[in-house]
Amino acid sequence: MAFEWRSKRKLIFLSSFVAIILVVGGIVTFALLPTPSCTDKRLNQDEEQVDCGGLCAPCLSEKADNLIILWSRFFEVRPGVYDVATLVENVNLTIGSGAVPYVFELYDARGERIVSRSGSIYTLPNKQFLVFQANLETGIRVPQRVVFRLDPFVWQLMDEQALPVIISRTVRDFEAERPRLIATLTNSALYDVLNVDVAVVISDASGNAIAVSATRIDKVPDSGTTEAAFTWPHPFPRSSADVRFFIQQRP
Repeated sequence: MAFEWRSKRKLIFLSSFVAIILVVGGIVTFALLPTPSCTDKRLNQDEEQVDCGGLCAPCLSEKADNLIILWSRFFEVRPGVYDVATLVENVNLTIGSGAVPYVFELYDARGERIVSRSGSIYTLPNKQFLVFQANLETGIRVPQRVVFRLDPFVWQLMDEQALPVIISRTVRDFEAERPRLIATLTNSALYDVLNVDVAVVISDASGNAIAVSATRIDKVPDSGTTEAAFTWPHPFPRSSADVRFFIQQRP
């Protein structure tokens, strides 16, 4: 009888010990599990598809095509200092992104990297846009090649932007020692248009970019105008044949 009681006590003790281990293990496991999110590549929360729908951004209605890099160039500002630019196109009609990380890299004749510059830009549906970075310092090394790279980003549903702002007039002085361009932006809407990004590409007769620049206009007043001024520190290397503007509003 005593032996049977001791066996029961051992069994109860062992069962209690195992139960405590399971409870503690469950608590620790639950605590260590990552918090569900819209970027965890898992179908959780109330998502309709992995990482979209429900609490997350709406699921895309179209399969996203990659952004197209049309060209990349570097432009000497003064010895040892360069601007870089890339023209990119988003051919998707209903999707864009509010944050696209990117990297510019300049390389010398030996293929060694001189300098890099990273940043982030937005992309709107069905738009071409200029990515521009100014004043990359290279010291005494002379760049021979520029590399532009897009890092991973998240697409999101967006409406195509119909901006009521146009370039209504330009004043050009491209033959000067310090070329200058003044563009008049006209707003046809009955409301102010804020945070307007204006980029310009000046090309030669062969269609090659010889100068670029970009600026942000804080406000184009309702039914009014605002001027955007661009200047360059040195004469253009070749005669200009085309001036193209890229105007968009930060979403």
